Amino acid sequence: MSDPKKINLALQGGGAHGAFTWGVLDWFLEDSRFELDGITGTSAGAMNAVVLASGMEAGGEEGARATLETFWREVSTEARTSPIQRSPLDVLLGHWSLDYSPSYLYFDVLSRFASPYEFNPLNFNPLRDIVERTVDFEKVHCCSGLKLFIAATNVFSGKIRVFSEKEVTLDAVMASACLPQLYQAV
Repeated sequence: MSDPKKINLALQGGGAHGAFTWGVLDWFLEDSRFELDGITGTSAGAMNAVVLASGMEAGGEEGARATLETFWREVSTEARTSPIQRSPLDVLLGHWSLDYSPSYLYFDVLSRFASPYEFNPLNFNPLRDIVERTVDFEKVHCCSGLKLFIAATNVFSGKIRVFSEKEVTLDAVMASACLPQLYQAV
């Protein structure tokens, strides 16, 4: 058997893209023809990247697969209690859009008139809690077999900041994934 091909991955953002990417990462981690050499992520991609790196350092490819599954199962469990859900009619008709969801429309209108500092003064962010529970950032900082980069955008300047090695923290990941109309700046 030949040596595995080293690959580098760039992981995009977007919640649904992140969940899809979990499946792709799982496939790469299971396939012995490939070896992850480097990974760059933004937003949901940043979360996948740090979850993978933490799991990889703890238990190799199988550890990474297990940690990714734990993370995305927790996200889906938390989403069940989210106030933003499809309307009953959309569920009945099989529509997956939130376009007619009363709670989504309410939060959409609210975000146009109030900042996250006003309607979310305690900065409640269940996703942050899930990342904090799932990722061992000490292991991420010790990650020796995988180059890791997280990208975030400064909302004031529009410039990209790339975090690597020991700069990759919970705050860096949350800055990458921050939706400024919903959450306070990180």
